[in-house]
Amino acid sequence: MKNNIETRLQKAPAEKKAKWITLRFILALVLFSITLLIFAVIANEIVLEHENSFDQNIFRNLQSIVSPATTRFMQAITFFGSANFLFGAYIVLICFYIIKRKSQLALDVAMIGLSSTGILFLLKDIFKRQRPLDPLIQQVSGFSFPSGHSFSSFTFFGIIIYIIWQTNIQKFWKILIALILFSFATIIAFSRVYLRVHYPSDVVAGFCLSIAWLMLSLWLLHKADRGFASSKNNNNTAN
Repeated sequence: MKNNIETRLQKAPAEKKAKWITLRFILALVLFSITLLIFAVIANEIVLEHENSFDQNIFRNLQSIVSPATTRFMQAITFFGSANFLFGAYIVLICFYIIKRKSQLALDVAMIGLSSTGILFLLKDIFKRQRPLDPLIQQVSGFSFPSGHSFSSFTFFGIIIYIIWQTNIQKFWKILIALILFSFATIIAFSRVYLRVHYPSDVVAGFCLSIAWLMLSLWLLHKADRGFASSKNNNNTAN
């Protein structure tokens, strides 16, 4: 009797953990599916079917806040989503983890950065959507869909949020840092709409694509890292 009670008590935490992992997987799968669905709807209904009422309504509503001072502020903010900034930021992050002797994490960051750039330019070339005709800033080239600033910003800051979430700092600080980084990426994305260098649908699609791609990349890398570690342990045991 006593042994049965002890066995049940030992199994309880394991069962609870298994249920939490299953629930977390289901929630992640639902989020992944929703973001992909939204991206697909935007691509089909707005980009391919040229249904611009959603974008034009938002542009009209933003006219009331346009001013020289706001435009200068948005130009400064949008820099943090540019390739010039993010390339350097990725290099700093990768070098930091190499110095900290976390080469696997450095490699994972590099893989996500490179793969996200590849998927972004592939999709831009597939859809070939032209940018808005009346931007508030000049010398903006390339296709419009999906927004590179939106996609790249949410991907980069999403990586940092993920890394911070794996640390042992207090949950309050994890949530606070995550909210700050997410808000900053959102402002960067909004700046592209304000400056009229992207349609709002481009930015929303970039966000959705970022969430889906980041989730898929982290899952694949996690599986690969576990497989590599398991293989290494087996080799060490054999030796």
